Amino acid sequence: MNTVIQVIIDLLPILIVIGTAIYIFHEALRFIEARDKRQMAAQTLPDTPMPTRGSSEFVSKLRLQAAERFSLYLERINPGRLVMRLHRNGMSATMLQNEMLRTIREEFDHNLSQQIYISEGSWELIKNAQIEMIKFINATGHGMERDASGLDFGDKLLKAAGRIERLPSDIALTYLRNESRKVM
Repeated sequence: MNTVIQVIIDLLPILIVIGTAIYIFHEALRFIEARDKRQMAAQTLPDTPMPTRGSSEFVSKLRLQAAERFSLYLERINPGRLVMRLHRNGMSATMLQNEMLRTIREEFDHNLSQQIYISEGSWELIKNAQIEMIKFINATGHGMERDASGLDFGDKLLKAAGRIERLPSDIALTYLRNESRKVM
């Protein structure tokens, strides 16, 4: 029995130290957590009411953002802008044509999710503009010499575009602008 008492007496200081360490560690964690909460509260901006999904303000913002993105897309697929943006010295006609087609498709795919925020009429005109621009670029490139330069292709494309009264992208852009004015 003396041995058990001696072991308890020997372990008592160790148990007190471990218990004290656990208590201090627990209190330190509570202090750090409270400090972090205060810092987060101090850093947050004042609450501004976010429009709810059902509100017309929220929907109008989404529609205008989608219209902005598609307007930018329609401007960027204009033949003149494509030539100016994509042509680099030393490009062949085929290289420039392929780069234009890739760019039109990639930008269309990038904005694809925005279709849910615009009218069916706008969406159809935008899709048509993309399809017709691809056809126009391919038709222009079809008659090019195999060793023609990108500059030759760009020149031919711009001349062909100049003969068209209104490009499909311009028609879609006009429709989209008029529709956006109704939202504002």
